[in-house]
This record gives sequence, structure tokens and C-alpha cells, in this order.
Amino acid sequence: MGFDHELPIDMLTSSSGSRDMRMLARATKVARYGVLALAVAASATEAAGAGSQASLSKGRTEPALSLVPPPREAARIFVSGHSLTDRPLPDYLATIADSLGTPAVWNQQNLFGSSIRERIRGRGAGETGWVGYSQGENRDGQGLNVINELRRPQTIDTDRYDALIITEQHTLLGSLIWNDTVRYLRHFHDRIIEGNPQATTYLYHSWISLNDKDNPNRWIAYEREALSAWQCVAARINQSLAAEGRTDRISSLPAAAALAALVERATQGAGLPGISGESVRQTMERLFRDDVHLTPLGTYYIALVSYAIVYRRSPLGAWAPSEIDQTQTATLQQMAWTFVTDIARDQQANSLEACRAIVSNEFVYTYWSYIRDTYWRQEGNTIQAYAKWLQHLARWRYRLSREDEDNPLYYSAAHDRTYWYSPPD
Repeated sequence: MGFDHELPIDMLTSSSGSRDMRMLARATKVARYGVLALAVAASATEAAGAGSQASLSKGRTEPALSLVPPPREAARIFVSGHSLTDRPLPDYLATIADSLGTPAVWNQQNLFGSSIRERIRGRGAGETGWVGYSQGENRDGQGLNVINELRRPQTIDTDRYDALIITEQHTLLGSLIWNDTVRYLRHFHDRIIEGNPQATTYLYHSWISLNDKDNPNRWIAYEREALSAWQCVAARINQSLAAEGRTDRISSLPAAAALAALVERATQGAGLPGISGESVRQTMERLFRDDVHLTPLGTYYIALVSYAIVYRRSPLGAWAPSEIDQTQTATLQQMAWTFVTDIARDQQANSLEACRAIVSNEFVYTYWSYIRDTYWRQEGNTIQAYAKWLQHLARWRYRLSREDEDNPLYYSAAHDRTYWYSPPD
């Protein structure tokens, strides 16, 4: 999954533009004349402060993941995503569910590397219709009309879907602005609610690419802090749903944080039975087949976490693929259930005001610093990478701290009435 690092300025400024452009001009001037000094200072700060940032993120109060509703007895699941939700993940999830006497049926829309916007509008510049809902790979073939399938299922031979698992691109803050994540996520959510008002949407948190398989500590700290940003996206939409008097909500499926917790346990201290190798790299290569995609072992773990969250049940005693041995199975099942119960117990809801402060004051720095070092500096021009970092840092902090409709994490009742995209015919 690539990262589009070019900055569409027209998508970052309001229609009035003048105040925004003055801010952007100042940011560009700083980037041109102050980049060397700031680059050195930033590098030293990051090296000294990575541990403290991770601790701060871990200690926050964040939007809740609740296991309070009754456990599911069965599920009818639609998965909309890209390569991080592709098969065999839904196959594993359904087989785990079946093995525990809680059957699942499913279908999917999978478009490699896609944003939610592309899975609604379609791939290509200037799309304004809804052709994206018919693009991508399905469980069997291509071309399924997702709008009609969610309204009146034709492929699952049972009642209407009651769970939507949907993800955004793993470069979340880029997509939040460039791909209008909040409004398109709400649009997809409304489609499943149109078919079943009792359904639940689960925002699946996709993990960013690893920066170093020999030392994943920075990646772990990044994903721990990114958890808040993903949850804040759901919180923004849930604020609107509550204000409209609706009872449906978007829940979090924190796959990325779960994976980071597994990596941390497996690569530090005594390690994990059946998972930890003789070196950190060997452990990482048991879980990752490249810098972002998982092996069957890693995919099985995410399927266990997904089952525990969607079903609100323990995955202990579930089926496992034949290539995963008994020790690995027991370790991953226990790790998945411990993660889900811990996060459900520890997380508390945050206000949107707190969300804006967390994202604009803290996570913006973490995000663009990680993008700078993992992507841009690998292109070979360190000075240019730091200049780009300063520009993006200033622009995103400004945009995500605004208290008006140009900030996707801002809510006002008056603005909200006209904010959302119209439903398809």
C-alpha cells in the first residue's frame, strides 16, 4: 500500500482562503529557511522522547470499546476494505465462528489499496456518482452491487447483514483530509442501516507499514498512539447519530493496536510461546510476510481479535489452520482475548473537543514524523523530507484544530444538517 505524499492545497484550505493561505505561506517560509536547524532538533527530540510519548498515549482516556451488549449467537458480516482485510481473514473469521457454535456468513468488497471514498465513488479523478459500490473483488467474483446487497442480500441465503467491518487506508491522517473519511464512512454506514436498523458498523483500524523489522519499538509506539485517532473518527460520526436521535453507532475494531500488543509481547522480555523466534527479525517474519501484510499466523490472530469484538465472546478453543500448531494456537487465542477484555475495561469515552486536542496537538506530530522517516527519507533527500514534514505538520495542526466545518472532527448541529452526502437512488 503506497503513500501519496503530494499535497493538494485546494483540499486543505477553505473557500474563503485568505487566512488559510497566510498560514500556509508562513509554514512554507519556515520550511525553506529553518529546515536544517529544526531537522536536527526534531531528530534529537524524537530519539529522547519516543518512550514518553508512548506512555502518554497509553494513559489517556479514549472512546470506549464495549462488550456490554449480549453476546452474538450468529453473525451476517459484510467486509469492505483492501489488502489488510482480504482473504483469508474473512474465511478465518467465519471458520472460527462456526467452530464455536456461533455461525457466520459473509461477503466482501475488496479493492486493493483503496480508500473508503474509492469504494463509494469509484477509482479515478472526478468521480461524482456511486460506481465504487460495484467495484472490487467479492467473495465470489466481481461486480456485486453493494448498495442493493446491503438493502436486500442476494448472496448469503439468510436474513439481512447485521455487521459491517470497514477500513480506511492505513495512512489515516492523509485520508482524513484528502479522502474525506468521516463523510464517506457515514455514507457506507447508512447503507447497512438502511437494510437493517439494528446492524453495527465496526471501523477496522489498519496498521501502518513497519519501519524496521529488527526494532519495531517505534512502530509499536505509533500504533498505540494512533488508536485515539481511529476512535475519534468513529466518535465524530456517533455524535451526529446521537444528535439525530438514532440508536445505531460505529464501533471500533482496533486491529492495529491488537497487532502492536502482540508484537510488543513477542519481541520483548520472555516472549510468547510458539511466536517468539531466536531474534526480533525472526519473530517479525513469523507474523509479517513483508512490511505490512501478514502471514497466516498474523492473520489468524487478527481474525481471533475480530471474532472477540464482533461476537463479544471468547475465542478460546476455536479452530485453527492446519499450519498453526497447538502451542501457537493457544498463545494467540489467549493473547487476543486478553487484549479485547483489557481494552474494553480500560477505555473511556472522550469528547470531540478532547479528540481534536489529542489529534491536532499530539498525533499530528507522531503521524507526520513517522511518514517522514518511513517513506520520505527513504527517497534519499533528507532536507527535502524535513521541509515536506514541516509543511504538512503546520497545515494539519491548523486544519485539525479549527472549530468550523473545515475540520472533519468538528461538530455543530447547524452545520451538520447539510454536511453529509445524499443517499444513492
